[in-house]
This record gives sequence, structure tokens and C-alpha cells, in this order.
Amino acid sequence: MSSDLSKIPSGVRYFFDDEVRLRRSIEQEVMSVFFGWSYAEVMLPVFDYQDLFTRGMGRARASKTYRFTDREGSLLALRPDLTSLVARTVATRFAERPRPLRLCYTGEIFRFDEPRAGRQYEFHHLGIEHIGSDRLEADIEVLLIAIESLWRLGVDDFRITIGNAEFFNGIVQRLQLDESQREKMRTLVDSRNLSELVAMVASLTDQKHAAALGQLMRLSGKRDIIEQAQGLVSNDKSVAALNDLRSIFDIAAALDIDRYIEIDLGDVGGLDYYTGLTFHIFVPDFGVAVGAGGRYDQLIGNFGRSEPAVGFSLCLDWLAQLLANRGSADNRTGKQRSVILNSANDLVSTFLEAKRTRLAGKSVEIKRETN
Repeated sequence: MSSDLSKIPSGVRYFFDDEVRLRRSIEQEVMSVFFGWSYAEVMLPVFDYQDLFTRGMGRARASKTYRFTDREGSLLALRPDLTSLVARTVATRFAERPRPLRLCYTGEIFRFDEPRAGRQYEFHHLGIEHIGSDRLEADIEVLLIAIESLWRLGVDDFRITIGNAEFFNGIVQRLQLDESQREKMRTLVDSRNLSELVAMVASLTDQKHAAALGQLMRLSGKRDIIEQAQGLVSNDKSVAALNDLRSIFDIAAALDIDRYIEIDLGDVGGLDYYTGLTFHIFVPDFGVAVGAGGRYDQLIGNFGRSEPAVGFSLCLDWLAQLLANRGSADNRTGKQRSVILNSANDLVSTFLEAKRTRLAGKSVEIKRETN
């Protein structure tokens, strides 16, 4: 059966010319920030065993991988995230290395979702993982690196919404939910479906507790949000989570970066492995988060010895689209200086000029003179 070779599979893209130069420029700029904070780059395989991603992301999200079998019959998958691969590497090959470990990466991930117009299945992520420290300093470090990365790209109007997975986990523990109820509640919170959330909690406890939870999930803003929330919760996990968020916000204020930070108690991270700080990065008039991250202290234990970790990733696709939308892409695409080949000069003189131009650090393009 013949196929139309002019078509490409849905959800993937080709990139050309200035698009490629823009993406390479963003990648180099962000990676230089990571290197400046002493993060070492790791290069990770494009596919691995499906079970690895099930352990890392949870069965529901890992089910959205592109899967295939090898010649021995093992079930493999294109990587749907990079953190799971880093976690397995840390637990095995880097088990004896001194902590903390600072690792960074750049590369594509592949995730399937229900087909619809404009849906991408291939994304390019740039990220870091800080492994071996459960201290607040590690959380602050990754936030600062995310902020500097955006500064270096000329983006200064972003906001970072921070939450804490333990705030949600404390409520789940207080309500004594089983696994299926917990997953349903997490999905409702993550999708901001407050009406169904309140109805679910009311069926488990009473209308008073349900109304209080609905109020909690709506809370977002600056430091005063924490005081409001503390009047509505009493379990130890949720209270400790609020105290951590207060500490992060106070340090951010001392570092003069609190203008970028907002607290969002309805942020549950979106992935099963988050255990503490979670955050998403948004910019005005852009419909999706350009980056996200958080703390995942239990993930590495799925592959060996448990140890604390925190990290984040930026989506290169969204950053490139953002800069193009704002008209700031041209500053990064390296326009060439043309060197003209005409009847008055020979190949040697033309390429001598091209050589001098290149030694000056400028791009060149050889063009033949047209009449």
C-alpha cells in the first residue's frame, strides 16, 4: 500500500532555517545557565523499558507512551519524560558518587494523548535535577536557576506559581481516601473542577468540610494566602507544607525575586512522584506553562536507595514560540553577511574575504551575482 510522502505523522514537526537557529540559540543560552550553576550534562537514551517509566511516572501517565517490542520480546517505550531516566541512572551508575549531584539535560520526549487539532506528541525539554539534599536551599537554587534562564532569554514578565504536594497529601490523609478516591480527587483539583470536588468531599464527610476544601483550592496570591489557609487546615502534613511555602516566599522576598512568585494551593504537580514543592512557570497571553518542576523525594527509591531530589524542566518548543510571538526571535537567528562572487573576482579572493569574515566571528553566505 503506497502512502503520501508529503504528509507527516500527526503531533510531530519539522524545523527549518531561522526556526532551527532560534531553537539552538535558546538551548545554548539555557544550558549555559545550568553549567554556570555547576550542573553536569547527561545524555539519556531515547527509549528504554516501559516498566521504568511506569515506576517513575505512575501507571496512568506511563500508559500514554509510544510502546513497541524488541527482537527478544521485551516491551520498550519512547521516553515520555527525562526525570525517570535520571532517577534510574542516579540509583545505579551514580550510587557511589558524592552528594549532592547536580545533573542537567536537553532532549526530546514523546507523549501520546487523544488526537485533536494542534496537539503535539513530541516536545524538547531542557532541565536540571538536584539530588541528595532535602534542605530548603536546594529548592531555592532550582527556582533561581529557572528565573535566570528566563532572564537570559529576555523574558521578565513571567510568574512562577508554587504549591506543595504535601498540602494535598495531608488533606487526603485527613479524609482517609483509598487510592482510587485519591486519584479522582487529585484529577479534580488539577483540572480545577471545584464543583465536582466539593460534591465528592461532601459525600465522604459533610458539606462544611467540602466547602472549606473548595475555598482552599481557590486560594492563590502572595504571602497572605498562607495565613488564610492555616485557618482552614489542622493536619500536620498540610501545616508543615504551608510553613515551607512561607519560608520559600520569605527568602524570595529577601532575594528580591518575590515579584515573580505566587502561591497556588490548588497546584498538585500533575505527576504522581512529587512530594513537596511544586511549581509552574507562566507568561502573559500564552496558554500553557513554559516550564514546571518540584520535589520528588520518593522517586529514586523506586530504582534503589531512596534519596531526596528536586528539579525542573523548560519546554523549548513553548519558549521558541513565545519569543517568535513577541518579535524577539530575530535577535537570536544570526543573520548572515553575504559575500558576492562575480566576474570581477575569482574564487580565491572571494573565499579570502569569506575567511576574514568568519575569523571576525560573523556568519557568511556565498552568493553569485545576478544580472
